[in-house]
Amino acid sequence: MSGIFGKKQIMLAVLVLALGVAVYLNYYFSTRNPITTDASAITSSKNLGDAKFVDNPSAVGPSDKTGDKAADSSDYFAQAQKNRENARQEAIDIIRDLINNAKANKETQQQALEKAAAIAAAVEQESKIESLIKAKGFQDCIAFIEDDQCSVVVRAAELNEAQALQIAEIVTAQSKVPAQNVRIVTVK
Repeated sequence: MSGIFGKKQIMLAVLVLALGVAVYLNYYFSTRNPITTDASAITSSKNLGDAKFVDNPSAVGPSDKTGDKAADSSDYFAQAQKNRENARQEAIDIIRDLINNAKANKETQQQALEKAAAIAAAVEQESKIESLIKAKGFQDCIAFIEDDQCSVVVRAAELNEAQALQIAEIVTAQSKVPAQNVRIVTVK
């Protein structure tokens, strides 16, 4: 029985678990500072692409230039990617600790491995989704997948229906997320 699980399988399981924890932490920390959406778009209809980024009036004054807004949105994407990578690294550290913990039972380790595999799949799907959306002409985007939900943030003033459907199609083709669970947010 001990011949079934070698060092390579255990290391792979640990890494997958770490990746899973990283994705979870990324989701957790990304929901602490949620992206604000246009409330009228949410309450009036539930169509893809209706959510819009709302600037914070206290943070943006009349003297701001459009170049400053472009820099802010660029900073947003860079910060979001950095936060996601930091969360994934923290998850890897947590998984290593769990695997190296002699007190952890096999059932707990198996559950952790399954969660890590799911997170690894989500990371791969997020990467594919982001690449394909950028290939469709959007300057920047970032995707967050958690279970059967996906949030996609794209750099655009607004999306027309065709663009929103195109993004939703990419998400559903690259993941197991149903179209009704895809949330698209724009950042100017």
